[in-house]
Amino acid sequence: MGKHRLLAALAALAVPLVLACLRLADAEPVWLRGLEGQSLTLRYRLRGPLEPSGIVTLLMIDDRTLAEHGRWPLSRRLIADAVRRLAADGARVVAIDLLFPEPEAPLPADVAEILDDARGAMTQSADGLAARIGHLLEAADPDGDLASALRSAGVGVLGFAFAFGSDGTGPTGGASPEVLREAAFRVVREPAVPDPRDGDHPASIIAPVPILAGSAALGHVTVRIDADGVLRHDQSAIRFGDAWYPSLPVEAVRRYKDLEADRMTLHVGAGIRFGQDFVATDRRMRLPVNHYGPPGTIETRPLADLLADRIPKGSFSDRIVLIGASAQGVGDSFHTPFGRALPGAEHLATVVDNLLTGRTPADRASLLPADISAILAAGLLGAALGAALTPIAAALGTAALIAAWLAATAVLFTTAGLWLAVTSPVLAASLGFALFSARRSQIGESARRLAERQRRNLMRYFSPAVAERLMNSNKPGLEDRTQPVTILFVDLVGFTGINERLSPAEAMDVLRGFYRQVETAVLDRDGVVDKFLGDGAMAIFGIPEPSPRDAAQALAAARQIARGMDGWNRELAAAGLPPLTVAMGLHLGPVLIGDTGGTRQFTFTIIGDAVNVASRLESITRELGVTIAASDAVIEAAHSAAGSAAVEGFVELPLRTLRGRERPVGIWSWPAPVGTAARHGLLSPPDQTR
Repeated sequence: MGKHRLLAALAALAVPLVLACLRLADAEPVWLRGLEGQSLTLRYRLRGPLEPSGIVTLLMIDDRTLAEHGRWPLSRRLIADAVRRLAADGARVVAIDLLFPEPEAPLPADVAEILDDARGAMTQSADGLAARIGHLLEAADPDGDLASALRSAGVGVLGFAFAFGSDGTGPTGGASPEVLREAAFRVVREPAVPDPRDGDHPASIIAPVPILAGSAALGHVTVRIDADGVLRHDQSAIRFGDAWYPSLPVEAVRRYKDLEADRMTLHVGAGIRFGQDFVATDRRMRLPVNHYGPPGTIETRPLADLLADRIPKGSFSDRIVLIGASAQGVGDSFHTPFGRALPGAEHLATVVDNLLTGRTPADRASLLPADISAILAAGLLGAALGAALTPIAAALGTAALIAAWLAATAVLFTTAGLWLAVTSPVLAASLGFALFSARRSQIGESARRLAERQRRNLMRYFSPAVAERLMNSNKPGLEDRTQPVTILFVDLVGFTGINERLSPAEAMDVLRGFYRQVETAVLDRDGVVDKFLGDGAMAIFGIPEPSPRDAAQALAAARQIARGMDGWNRELAAAGLPPLTVAMGLHLGPVLIGDTGGTRQFTFTIIGDAVNVASRLESITRELGVTIAASDAVIEAAHSAAGSAAVEGFVELPLRTLRGRERPVGIWSWPAPVGTAARHGLLSPPDQTR
């Protein structure tokens, strides 16, 4: 049993240890990460939306913008116009979440020449039209126009993207395009021993055309979603070749803080330092995003309103403005804890706001000790509950433990932004409870089977009532007590004579047949076979608790034994043996019930004058020539409790003095002795004659 307990304890301890090691190594399986992500989604929804800081504004190419300006992709001259207007309105940073990998076609040369000639020939009255033609000529090169706007504004950040292989992996080496060399982190601190698990690597870069790439700062807009399809992180830095590149939000924040590139330091596997401020990431350079709410939570305006002067002056002053696309069928959208269609530009804007306000959830690496402690504690507590309590109580206790942890993590996330592990502690507690509860149930079932087996074994040597008392008592024996009982002595008459003709095995078979007769009759009437005495037996009616019907039950058992002898004698005759008869005596009186014996071996029995009277009554049946001899006390009690039917067939005999006693005893016999009816007649029940 000790070995089994040890194995169960080791199994229960192994679960939280394995889960803790997986968390320590950041190597949880995909399904476990997915469950943890879902728990975070639930915590977001319990917390509800947050109010953004107002530092970031979205300027979106929406359906109305396309309706007013005619096509997608929107001409870059319109983006250039927007950049100029934003810079003039005081925007600190203009970040553009649009990719420009191919040049936009300029106006054909002959068209440009015709327009130029037309402008020169215009009269003074056509100054307005001349100005418009001049604008068209200036925008003959849309890429050049946008590059010029970005350079003159000096506040622009352009996006580029990484492409990964079909399996999510790519080369770790290779040269970055020259146009992106200036976009890489200038200062990088890498660990002495690189972590081989620092994430997958892109296969290629989708970069802006060179004229645009050289006109503004650059930041990647690559988004990596979790295994369950939900966007929960910003990939704040990605390695390509031998360089690391910041995300567009990181670069926008650097420009907003007016930091030189060499004052932003990348700590690989730890985080990013902006001057004196440090923002922690995980080892894969992922920043957990504090989502503020559903689409539209960040202030959003249509680009068409800016181009048409429908936005009040000063609306963008001292802000970061992020230009993106949200028109139907245009741009990208992602599944977040608050919905399934958050525009990619709003995700980037949320990250920018997180970085500027410090409202990013606490880095999970900093919470590693708390997570490990929670996993181990939950596993041990679950196992302790399963081992100490019944399965139902343990299940309720474990459920309460899990509910308390869920509530604590929800409160800590809402109030302090702490993303503590939920899935692993819950799994550890559940499995710890299940293992030990199953073990406890198995032990309980084994104990139950053992107790049942012991009960059955005890009942082979003790009556069921005595066996139950012994099984349920913490004491080594039964306490002595005095109470009235009805005693039945049974003797197998004639067995000694035939015993000489039988082998020991045959003699035992005959006795067993007799014992079965006695046992059946006594137990069927709620009696107790106290002991088998060679070819006789003593039975007791009225233990463990006396009943008014004990005497009637004893008389019924005696008559059942007597009648059962007919069938048994036929079996003996078939075996070539002579018939046997029984003699029985019954008496009711007080006895002492308890254990008797030495100091190590006991016998449960009864002691008292009533036992001697019953034994003498059994002996006198030979002299009287009857099967059953019962005392007055038995007949009176049986008649009082069960009526005349209980004593039917019994006849009263003259008072007799039994051997060893001074006072005579009233005796009733069944059947009547030969000749008794002629001399005395069949007598009425005792309460009618006395």
